[in-house]
Amino acid sequence: MKKIKFWMAGGAVTVLAAMSGCGGGGDGGNPPPPTLSATLPTAATATVPVTISGITTTNASALTVDWGDGTQDAPATIPTSLTHTYAATATCVKAGLCTIDLAVLGWGPAVEQKGAVVVTPAPTLAATLPATGTAGQPFTITGIAAANGTALSVDWGDGVKETPATSSTTLTHVYGAAGNYTVDMVLTGSNNSSAEKKGSVTINAAAQPALVATLPTSGVAGMAVSVTGIAATNGTAMGVDWGDGVTETPDVGSTSLSHIYAATGTYTISLTLAGSPGSTPAQKSGSITIGTPELFFSEYVEGSSNNKALEIYNPTSSAVDLSAYSIQMWSRSASGVPVASTATQMLALTGTLGAGKTLVIYNASSSATLTSAVTASGTLTQADGTFASTNGHQVTSFNGNDTVFLLKSGTVIDAIGATTDLASGGTGPTAGWGAADASGTMLTVDHTLRRKAGIGRGTPSLDETWDPTVQWDILAKDTFTGLGQR
Repeated sequence: MKKIKFWMAGGAVTVLAAMSGCGGGGDGGNPPPPTLSATLPTAATATVPVTISGITTTNASALTVDWGDGTQDAPATIPTSLTHTYAATATCVKAGLCTIDLAVLGWGPAVEQKGAVVVTPAPTLAATLPATGTAGQPFTITGIAAANGTALSVDWGDGVKETPATSSTTLTHVYGAAGNYTVDMVLTGSNNSSAEKKGSVTINAAAQPALVATLPTSGVAGMAVSVTGIAATNGTAMGVDWGDGVTETPDVGSTSLSHIYAATGTYTISLTLAGSPGSTPAQKSGSITIGTPELFFSEYVEGSSNNKALEIYNPTSSAVDLSAYSIQMWSRSASGVPVASTATQMLALTGTLGAGKTLVIYNASSSATLTSAVTASGTLTQADGTFASTNGHQVTSFNGNDTVFLLKSGTVIDAIGATTDLASGGTGPTAGWGAADASGTMLTVDHTLRRKAGIGRGTPSLDETWDPTVQWDILAKDTFTGLGQR
C-alpha cells in the first residue's frame, strides 16, 4: 500500500490506494486515471434548490463537491446529479457569486470540474391583508413590499385575477357579494423562485338603505303637495320623480318635499334612496290624483258650550259665487245612528268668496272670544242661525259624532265625519271620530281641527273608520287663533 494525496477545494484528501505491478512494485500495470463530465449550473437563487446534472465518471472511486458557500458533499456512491440550496446568509451569496468545485478520485491526481454560479437573492413579499370587508365597497391590501421579483400576481378568490406591477404598494378590489374568500398574492423571481402572501377575508353584506315617507294621494293643480315624514337611513343619494316629467335630487337628510302640479291627472310619485355599492336601493312610490281646485272645509271648531264654527277656503285663483254652495248637517243619536234619512239642518251660502279667501260659519250663540277672533281676521262671515233651516236648528249645532257636508249644486264636495252609512241608517261612532287623546276625548269632540297645508280639495266620502289626523292638525279645545286666516 502507498498513500496518494489529492488536492481539491476545501483542503487535501488522502486516499489509500493499493499498488501492484510487475517487477516488485513498478508502475507499468497502473489502472487508467478517472474521468469526469457534468453540467454545472451558472445561475441560482438563494433558498431555491440548484442542481448539478449529467454527472458521468469512469475509473472513479469517489466523488466530492464543494459548493463554494462552505458546504462540501461526498456521497457514498457516485450519483448522476447533485442538488444544493444556497442560504441567503452565505458569504458568497451576499457577494452574488459562488464557485462550485466537483472532483472525482481514482488512480493518480484528482480530476476536477469547476464553475462559477451567479446567485441572486430570493424574492420577498410583505403585505397587510384586512380580515374583513363589505360587499360593493373597496377592499384594499396595503403595505405591499415586493423585492427581488420579476412578476406579481393576485388571485382575489372570487374568480378575479390580476397582474399588477411589482412596484405596487396597494391593491384595491370590490367584491360583488358577501362571503368568505382567500386572497393569494405571489411574487415570482428568477429560477422558478417565488414568495407568497395568502389570507382569508370575510366580506359582509352591505348595509341596506331604508326609507320611510308619507306620500300625498290627492291634490289640486297649482297648489303644492308634500311628501312628509321622510326618514332615510344607510343612504348615499336620494331622488324623487314626481311623475309629471319633473325629477329632483334632494339631500338625504330631507324630511319633507313639495311640488306643484300644473295640470290635473293621475301621477305616480317615486322616491328612491340609493345606498353604498352592492346594496339594493329603497323605494317608496304611490299614486296621486290632481284635480281642479274647489272650495273645502279648512277649519272645524267644536269647543265648549256653543263655540262651534266651520271655515271654508277658496283655493282657486278666481272669486267664487257662493249661491251654488250649501252646508248640511246630519245629526246622530247618542248611539251613533242618524236621526233621519235626510239632513237635519241645512244652510245656503250667499255672497262672493274671493280667491285665496275664507268664509267662517259660526254659531250665533258663540262666545265673544270666538266672534272677536273671526272679526279680527277680517274674513267673510255668516252667522249660522240667522238663516232658516229645515227644523229651526243650526248646521253648527254638531257635537262631535255628527256628519257635516259642503255641497255644490246639490253634490257633496267635502265632508267631516262618516258619510257612507247615513242614508242606510247605519251605526257610526257614539262619541266622535279618531283615536282618543290623552284625556280620553275623541278628536272631533272638544277640539279644533285645521286642514293640513297642501290640501286643495275636499274629501266627499268617508267611512266609519275615518281618521282625522290624515288631513287635519288637531288643536286644543277653544283654539280660535287663526280662525279665518287660512
